[in-house]
Amino acid sequence: MELKVLYFGMIAEATDRKEEIISLEFGGNVDQLQNLLKDKYKKLQHLSFKVSVDKEISSNEVVLSPNNEIALLPPFSGG
Repeated sequence: MELKVLYFGMIAEATDRKEEIISLEFGGNVDQLQNLLKDKYKKLQHLSFKVSVDKEISSNEVVLSPNNEIALLPPFSGG
């Protein structure tokens, strides 16, 4: 399946892009996506980030589907 992945902040800088289409097998989860991206972009292996699925921070076990909105988010502080 093809997934549209959005990158923000230092994640966009590490990947040198703001978005891309990633191929992942059907039934793939967030953990598998993270591993695939860390293999593709070695700089991500040393960065802390969260994965958002449909605008909610997601656990690694969440199964992905082609219609999900996926974003990699750098650490952020709130107040």
